[in-house]
Amino acid sequence: MRFLVILFVIAISASIVQPIRSQVLTSRPHVGVEQVPLGDDVYAFLRHLSVRGLIQGYSEAELPISEYEVVGFLRQIDSTMISNAERELQIKYLRTYAHEPKGAVTMFPSRDAKPLFFDGIFTPEDKYLYRWSDDSTNSNLFIHGIGSAEFRHQTNPANVSAEIFNLGGRFSGTLDGHVGYFMQTTNGKVSGDEQLASEDPLLSKNNNLRLNSSQYFDFTTAEFAYNNDWFTGKIAREAVAIGGGYQNDNILLSANGVPTYDFFSLGAHIGAVRYQALIGSLVQDTVTYVEPPFPQKYIAVHDLTFELGRNFELGFTDIMVFTERLDLAYLNPFSFLGTVKHGLDDQDHDNGLLGTHARWQIAPGFELRGQGVLDDLVASEIGTGYWSNKWAWQLGGMWAGAFGIQNLDWEAEWMYVKPYTYTHWDTVGSYSTSGTLLGAQIGPNAISYWSSLRWAPDSKWTLSLSGQFVERGENVYDSTGKLIYNAGADYRLSYKDPTSSYYQSYILNGRRVDILNLTLDLEFEPWRGLTFFVHGTKTLVNYLNQPPVTPGFILTGIPISQAPQSSPSTIGAIGIKALF
Repeated sequence: MRFLVILFVIAISASIVQPIRSQVLTSRPHVGVEQVPLGDDVYAFLRHLSVRGLIQGYSEAELPISEYEVVGFLRQIDSTMISNAERELQIKYLRTYAHEPKGAVTMFPSRDAKPLFFDGIFTPEDKYLYRWSDDSTNSNLFIHGIGSAEFRHQTNPANVSAEIFNLGGRFSGTLDGHVGYFMQTTNGKVSGDEQLASEDPLLSKNNNLRLNSSQYFDFTTAEFAYNNDWFTGKIAREAVAIGGGYQNDNILLSANGVPTYDFFSLGAHIGAVRYQALIGSLVQDTVTYVEPPFPQKYIAVHDLTFELGRNFELGFTDIMVFTERLDLAYLNPFSFLGTVKHGLDDQDHDNGLLGTHARWQIAPGFELRGQGVLDDLVASEIGTGYWSNKWAWQLGGMWAGAFGIQNLDWEAEWMYVKPYTYTHWDTVGSYSTSGTLLGAQIGPNAISYWSSLRWAPDSKWTLSLSGQFVERGENVYDSTGKLIYNAGADYRLSYKDPTSSYYQSYILNGRRVDILNLTLDLEFEPWRGLTFFVHGTKTLVNYLNQPPVTPGFILTGIPISQAPQSSPSTIGAIGIKALF
């Protein structure tokens, strides 16, 4: 706790002596208290502007942010310094989040609105089922319909197809300038090959589709937030992320295929300093080797992020996954969770992690980011391959306006996750929820190299091409499927035998496999709220023709299963999505 206090004092001092560049919440009431969901295209645009040096103070260390903050960054832009495409995007997002100009298209009558059917569909204006606003009280309400249809086809390893349909609604807004609310609920149906549909990370975790042999799935997210001056508190079920990675986060990820969970959070934002405390209710991994009834599982997260100097950001994260009890000590938003654990948990049921993240803008157009998470460390065993020294690192960079091409962004990221990282001895306390890691999605005992090109030539077209090469060392099983060598590659399986002579576990030990993913995404939004998309992915899997590396354990004479756990595939998709 003492080092957090020291860092907080340093950060406050830094924010006083330097010009305040970050978004500073004002004491006056305002609209836009509600969050902008992760995955919205505006985040990619803000990232682009930040790296270009066109806006200051934008941080992805703690996401999501509110509509009010998004508008603040968009209004920083100097219109004389941007391209035509950037100007079009600025106008597009100000229309959506600042509601300027006031005109809109609605299905049901409301102030300053045009009818949706049918003349209003083919316009750049935002579409609503209904909207209402009252400037005198800083209050508003926005009701949207949501729909999508996708045709997905796989040519390898099997020639199969699936159709995925989704329909739902969203309502959001602000009350009295202080209270923000948001709720989105959708229901969908899968026709055709359900296994192909489950290639989608989120669909594969939907219990209705996965466990009930149903063709139907549903999702819901929600938020109720209160903001006053520098303080924001919320109760929510939404995607969150801490760390600020380009492709992935190994500190805390609740997007890109991770099921949402419910949480309370308290946040402070003053000048160059941000602090957030979160307490969430996770879902047990029912596929682990735990007999029902499954114990309750929770997460507590404290993150302090601040700017040092003009272009450098640094953050520290304290995390605890705990089970069996919701203790007041972990609910305290100002504490060092590792020390709290020592006073509560003499059986080591709880799983503590520490993280750090940084961002450095080297020059306008160039930026570096990094993250590290420490799961466990025995200092005397450093360099020996001791299984319980568990950590993960990542380093990435971005070039905005790459190769002299306007509006082209080039990102690259390297990730290294040691064996057994995110695991816990009792499997219950693993760093996961609902069968999905909360950290790096490549899993433990893996190295990833990722790069992406993203080009937005105007406000209607977006093209992205990405590639990821993953090296993994997998656990070794016999021909009956029984585990015979644990290489630390499965977050659900910790080290089980402290008396064993093969406690050493080096990166990429076990059965070696290389996986290459190539992905192409093309989106076209001819009119606001109506988007056509094309998606293609090619996965190549190579189980290397070499014996598994198993230090201290001899496999001679043991029949090894050669059934691959990953398969090559070629998948294409085309579809349409609407927000109206």
